[in-house]
Amino acid sequence: MSDKESQDSPAPNTNKREQVSRKITQLVDDLPLFPTDINQLLSTAVKPTEDGTEILRLIESDPKQGSRLLALARSYFGRAEDFESIEDAVKHVGIQPLVQLIGISYAREAIRQEFAALKYLNDYVDHGEDIYIASDILGGICSLPREQRQMHALAGLVHDVGRLAIMVAGNKTGARVLGTLWDRMVSIVHDEKAELGMDHCDVGARICRKWNFSPVIQEAVLRHHSPIMNGDFSFAGALIFLSHFVSASDPSGEILATLLATKVLNKLDLTAVDFERARDQYESRMRNNTMS
Repeated sequence: MSDKESQDSPAPNTNKREQVSRKITQLVDDLPLFPTDINQLLSTAVKPTEDGTEILRLIESDPKQGSRLLALARSYFGRAEDFESIEDAVKHVGIQPLVQLIGISYAREAIRQEFAALKYLNDYVDHGEDIYIASDILGGICSLPREQRQMHALAGLVHDVGRLAIMVAGNKTGARVLGTLWDRMVSIVHDEKAELGMDHCDVGARICRKWNFSPVIQEAVLRHHSPIMNGDFSFAGALIFLSHFVSASDPSGEILATLLATKVLNKLDLTAVDFERARDQYESRMRNNTMS
């Protein structure tokens, strides 16, 4: 090959990067939309003027959907005996978390169908549940009102959805679908950017936009590895970011000594004592979940 041909030919790594990037984009584009009634609920929920009246009307107009939502609300926001009606759930939790929760339930169905090739897909679901619990606990320690606390915590259930698209596009269907280890929370997105020109946070946020999830969930997914970026702080991203540290085992205390973790704690007005309290609550809830 001549020098000119060598200069004009793209590097093999560049070709591979472009191919995988195109596959990821196509995967996101091909993801199914939710049923019309669920799309309507989610699109209505993000209207600035919506006070919940129209959402409640839409839910009550479909008894089957109402029953499904009530079961989900009891599972995530209360105990089995809580919430005798949708109105009761709205009163105690707020309308917005209920809408996002039913959207996430449909997202999980789509994920199981579209990413069924992933051998360890259940790991993704389990990790999302862990981050949901940790984020809910942190929201409580931050004294968030219950509706805001649940809105932020729900992002934990879908925060890694972009990782699935990247794995399928890269033909890594047999790899473990695990959450990021705490010591790679920053480096992993840099590695993905270098390899693909995008990271799983970008891809996940794109999927959340496609599915009409709330701006809070979109931001949490986008910023859960970069809660502090060029001086800009994302509260939603910070809760999910720190939830990885809360849910990790840290017998040596290394996690709390991590520079970025300390900065995020400070931004959230949390102390080392608060962090340990969150970890104790997390471990307690996990034990209770195991016994139940």
